Amino acid sequence: MHSKWILIVTILLFSCSKDEKSTNLSNTILSDFLLNHSDKVLDEVIACAGSSNNEDAVLVYYFPEEGSFDFKYYETESANVNPDDFSNYKLKNLSIEGVFGNKLSAFKRNELQDAWGIVTYQTEGKIHKSNPIRIKHTQQATVYNSDVTIDTSVRLSPEFRWNESELQNDAIYFQVLLEHNSIFVSGTYTFDRFFRYYDTSNVVLTINPTTPPKLEIANDYQFIVLGVSLDNWVNSYSYKNFTAE
Repeated sequence: MHSKWILIVTILLFSCSKDEKSTNLSNTILSDFLLNHSDKVLDEVIACAGSSNNEDAVLVYYFPEEGSFDFKYYETESANVNPDDFSNYKLKNLSIEGVFGNKLSAFKRNELQDAWGIVTYQTEGKIHKSNPIRIKHTQQATVYNSDVTIDTSVRLSPEFRWNESELQNDAIYFQVLLEHNSIFVSGTYTFDRFFRYYDTSNVVLTINPTTPPKLEIANDYQFIVLGVSLDNWVNSYSYKNFTAE
């Protein structure tokens, strides 16, 4: 009889201890959020950030995988911290908007100070977390331009070329092709400053689930390329409209 009561008390004490630990961990701190979900597989998020073209805002771009939910953005109070210490990141309540034909999403940030940011979301059985993103719009605004050359000599297979960003610290380039400026067609990454649609010989990453459709003669398209640095800041945003030939 005594052993039965000892077992019940032990179970209750263990349960209380577990509940107290969960209560003390807050999802508003990134390190606590990750610890609260330590039973799930940790996976990645494709994300970067750049200043907007017409506003004093920063757009934190991310690619939401199919079936993803619980989108969060965490940020440090300043840029002068260790970006790999997740206890420095606090949850920010920012609005989310669709970009690039709603294939990607973006948190819209309107604060002035520089910082580090991280995007998270969930899929079934997984927690996805981006690499730290350096928010530095006050010292290095994203440059918007139309410096893209399009070679249409190969029928329905245009080749796009662009320049390196002014600071010459691009690590990778993200290319987006939209139809009528609003319908997503393709999204690819290259280290090279050129891309031919749809030749994947120099593509290092793609967000296309299947091979994109062929271009249609006389249809209007827009090509966009983002030059992204190692700290995931968008140095340049280049774009050019064209008609398929």
